[in-house]
Amino acid sequence: MVDTSLIQCRALLARQQLLHQQQHKRLARRIHDDISQQLTLLSLQLSLAQMDAAPPPNWAQTCQQWSAMVLALGQNLRHIINELQPRVLDDLGLVAALQWYAHSRPNGINLKLLLPDQPVVLPPSSASELFAICRDIVTDVFVPNGVKEAGIELEPANDTVRLRLRPSENNPALEPLVSKALDALSLHERLLCMDGSFETRLDQDKGLAITISMPMTRQPVSCAA
Repeated sequence: MVDTSLIQCRALLARQQLLHQQQHKRLARRIHDDISQQLTLLSLQLSLAQMDAAPPPNWAQTCQQWSAMVLALGQNLRHIINELQPRVLDDLGLVAALQWYAHSRPNGINLKLLLPDQPVVLPPSSASELFAICRDIVTDVFVPNGVKEAGIELEPANDTVRLRLRPSENNPALEPLVSKALDALSLHERLLCMDGSFETRLDQDKGLAITISMPMTRQPVSCAA
């Protein structure tokens, strides 16, 4: 009875997670295809308006201000799209998405990326969730606790992928703060339906490390008993 309830719980969590990921992809696609294209057209029209043969006073300056606002809005939209679902993750996979993320220096954090030589292949839903967890730890755990530099290591081992995040500064005081912040992210529930797990470890020499483990291949979770 307990095993049946656990299977049903995992199936429900997996279905919920998949629906959330699909909704994020749809929203990101709609923003990119609809709003971004309209902003591009508006920016072009403003550029053409500056060349009006008989403009009102200060018209060129006004158009330039509007163009700057359109550009700023476009940048904000791109940030929202990438937050919902980075296109690079769908097109090129987890490794490319981590490279893009580290290069973007999120919230000013310097991320040092250590990647394996062999390719890392995960089911799309697992890759999406692993990337989302990595991003959430950086944004919601490291940033509020003053971490300025961190390492991200991707390590395949047998049929498991491990993603390890480690603040560069060895600060034992971080451990209780990080543990509390991780609880707020509901990592246990998010990883349960992916057959994954996580642990935090405080090493005397290397400092705090957060390790996310996830299988490379997964059996479909059925709702059936």
